[in-house]
Amino acid sequence: MARIPPDVIDRVRDSADILDVVNQYIDLKRRGRNYFGICPFHQEKTPSFSVAPDKGIYHCFGCGAGGNAINFIMEHEKLSFVESVKSLGERYGIEINFEEGAGSGEFFSGLYEIHEKAADLYHGILFSERGSAALSYLNERGLTDKTLKLFRVGFAPESGDVLLNTCRGVFSEEILEKSGLFNKGQSGFFDRFRSRIMFPIAKASGKIIAFGGRIFSIDDPAKYLNSPETPLYKKSDILYGMDTTKSEIRDERNAILVEGYTDLLQIYQSGIKSVVAVSGTALTQNHVNQLGKFTKKVSVLYDGDEAGIRAAVRAGYILLRGSVEAAMVEVPDGMDPDDWVQKEGPKPLQSAIKNASSLLAFHLKSVSMKTMSAAERSELIKDILREISGIKDPVVRDDFLKSLASSAGLDDVEVIRMFKSQLKRKYKPDSQPEAGSEPDLFTTVETKAQAEIVRIIASQDSRFLERISSTLDIDLFTNPLLKKLAVFIIDKKGELTISELLDQLDEKGEREKVSALFMEDMDLMDSDQALKECIRSLKGQKLKDQIKAVRLELRDIESAGGDGSEQLNAIAKLQKELDDLE
Repeated sequence: MARIPPDVIDRVRDSADILDVVNQYIDLKRRGRNYFGICPFHQEKTPSFSVAPDKGIYHCFGCGAGGNAINFIMEHEKLSFVESVKSLGERYGIEINFEEGAGSGEFFSGLYEIHEKAADLYHGILFSERGSAALSYLNERGLTDKTLKLFRVGFAPESGDVLLNTCRGVFSEEILEKSGLFNKGQSGFFDRFRSRIMFPIAKASGKIIAFGGRIFSIDDPAKYLNSPETPLYKKSDILYGMDTTKSEIRDERNAILVEGYTDLLQIYQSGIKSVVAVSGTALTQNHVNQLGKFTKKVSVLYDGDEAGIRAAVRAGYILLRGSVEAAMVEVPDGMDPDDWVQKEGPKPLQSAIKNASSLLAFHLKSVSMKTMSAAERSELIKDILREISGIKDPVVRDDFLKSLASSAGLDDVEVIRMFKSQLKRKYKPDSQPEAGSEPDLFTTVETKAQAEIVRIIASQDSRFLERISSTLDIDLFTNPLLKKLAVFIIDKKGELTISELLDQLDEKGEREKVSALFMEDMDLMDSDQALKECIRSLKGQKLKDQIKAVRLELRDIESAGGDGSEQLNAIAKLQKELDDLE
């Protein structure tokens, strides 16, 4: 049976901004971290429909509707899952192809696993004797061990079989070949990355899908070598560091966009944490779509040389065409952000970000428009008009055109008239489904504890789950839905987003319950301690239930005139376990 490959579904899910999708049907207004509007699924006057962009989900507190972007299209347009994925794929320019067979799930799981194994191997080598020279080099450049460990920076030694020896026999030849981690010669596979400082590249969800490698200690014309495009990795979709910095970007409502890995690490370490990097490719519209999920303003911080300035200008126009404000940060001539922060600290950079120029002012300054001839100015203006013709937002476009007209001495009314376009009306449904009832949520002490465990483990990485696996007994879960979620999260080693988790639920009612569960913000308390308290609560409840059952058994025995000493001993033993637990 034909099906959409998992990597294509991942790309659609990652690209489909829940705010962008929902906002095509209803008007949303920000309230704290989330957005609210009138629910399209039932009649209401007071907005109870909420969208959580950082989690990629929606939930109505009135009728209980909930899910991710794909689910929203399914429910609103009455489409199947496949039809909804195709619809969103067309919207975001993602080709939807189908495949035969049922083995693709294992194939993609293998690709994710081999990248995780490679990251662990390279990171371990960096902090071993074999990586000591590379580690010293990075430390001398001002990068601390704490920063290197946070971003899991590693080192691939010169030998061509270090990773191969770790993966041979564990993964199939198909996975070795399609992972992009190996080259293949006449004698077989060998490591693609050798004698390079390794930067793991992850999706926003945290799953590692590629690497960037900086040359170290040997001559190679390619200073940086990135993974090739693979079934997992499409470089036009991925921004380096987004998995670590997305929360800061959301909170700051601004992303600092840089070009390189070390630019990002140095800036993040200096305390400016809302930073992402394009790393090895020019900014694309897909990158802008990713950024647009978290912020509508981006500060472009590229190298201060001529090539960096040209690239910054190109990036600025791409951002504007994606309805994202571009603030252009001026870097000292000939310097890059990495060197700048190393030499002068974060304060000059912070000041430059605060006083960033508009894109037009930055562009005109970079080409010295005032010294141009009339013919040169005319050609420049034509180029700018071509760039902004793709800007969708009429307010942004008109403001830009007015500024351009003023700077160039043109008639702004005539210039604006050339670009005026009629607002595309938002589709509004003719009728709305009748309101349902809010789904039964997790309200007992027992189910609250189970729900909290699910929320905790869903927010943690694989290392956390491995560490607590021995203390978390799945049999403590009595709620079937919560047990299913916990098993799935642990099975996937925590490497999935809440949006991906919702896709595992076929029942609409289950999605509604889970979206409501995750719509609540996590308490800012220690995850280990919170988990221990929940587990203790569940163990205590289990012991109380056992004591109650034995007492009922004892009552029946005593009523019949029998000997209840065995039951009394059992109750005493259970009670002691309960006392020790508390």
